[in-house]
Amino acid sequence: MLKSILFLLLPYLAISQPVLFYNVENLFDTLHDYGHADEDFLPEGPRQNNSITYWLKIRQTARALRLAHVQSPTPPLVIGLAEVETYGALLALSRHAALRSLGPWQPVLYDSRDSRGIDVAALVHEEVVILQSHTLRMPEAWHTRDPLFLRLLWPDSTLSQLVFIHLPSKRGGAQQSHHKRMRVLKKIMSSLDTCQTPTLLAGDFNTEPTPNMMTLATAHHWELASMNGAQKGTYKYRGRWNELDWAMVKNGEVQGEILAPDALLENDKKWGGKKPKRSWIGHRFSFGYSDHLPVYYLMCGN
Repeated sequence: MLKSILFLLLPYLAISQPVLFYNVENLFDTLHDYGHADEDFLPEGPRQNNSITYWLKIRQTARALRLAHVQSPTPPLVIGLAEVETYGALLALSRHAALRSLGPWQPVLYDSRDSRGIDVAALVHEEVVILQSHTLRMPEAWHTRDPLFLRLLWPDSTLSQLVFIHLPSKRGGAQQSHHKRMRVLKKIMSSLDTCQTPTLLAGDFNTEPTPNMMTLATAHHWELASMNGAQKGTYKYRGRWNELDWAMVKNGEVQGEILAPDALLENDKKWGGKKPKRSWIGHRFSFGYSDHLPVYYLMCGN
């Protein structure tokens, strides 16, 4: 009941903008992306990702986004995505029948220096005007995803800025790799120190909020997004739900909710309960959706 009241009141407290974020888990096409290690997802690779599995992945991702769209308290007008390999794959996703009827959508993706070639992307409803889009280029030696910046004019004539991110993974160990996530986050926040526009920083942080991250956020005048709902994590590892996908806000307020439609879940036979119904199990396409759950945000300015 409290969650419902909060979501009902927020639009009346200030003008709000509905946003969705979803790590779609390895949305690769079937062509080699020069300079990137995408061999696992080529037709001749171990996953044998051919045109059939590619279009099945597009279909499943579009269906998952539609489910999240329908379950959202207010239909999202911007969808942030992680793990999209190419603009062509993003365009195909935006044109799938499951999403096309909710759009039309404006695809936004810039190639980054990620070693596997996966990027952060966005689908922006045509009702929203993209005033500016760009990435913050990360140093080549970091081999990571560039954050995606969007400056938007909403249908109600308000302005805001969205920053979608996918921080470096825990490869090599959570503690050993923590400094990689911190340096990317610090670079993003430093670039926005003088920004006066309501700004949402959302995405896959590859960790739950850590004390170091919160200290950095406070120093740069960011606040952690408030979360509602019963679902307490977006990613399940060894029987424990982890909230890897979350958000912070500057010059505004935001309420979030992890969306967990039944169709995106399956029984966790090893650890009990439910878990995300993922796309790939080992080298086998499993007809699932993603190893993450989508997150909905309703943002408003001060």
